[in-house]
Amino acid sequence: MERTKRLIMAREGIGFFKAILESYEDVALLTVRHGKRGEVEVIYPCHAEEVVGSIMADMARFGIVFREAEDV
Repeated sequence: MERTKRLIMAREGIGFFKAILESYEDVALLTVRHGKRGEVEVIYPCHAEEVVGSIMADMARFGIVFREAEDV
């Protein structure tokens, strides 16, 4: 089973975040839904939820913050 998070982030950080996720093989896929808005979708297996959460929390060290995209 997989989970999906729709997020808004600074568009300048999308490439970096994608590269970090890809460096963790088989953890998550990132799709850009709307680049100008910084809207992305992260798809990951349920068993990787903690890893994905840790990666996202660590992104704050680089000034990358996320917010849920429900309001978009």
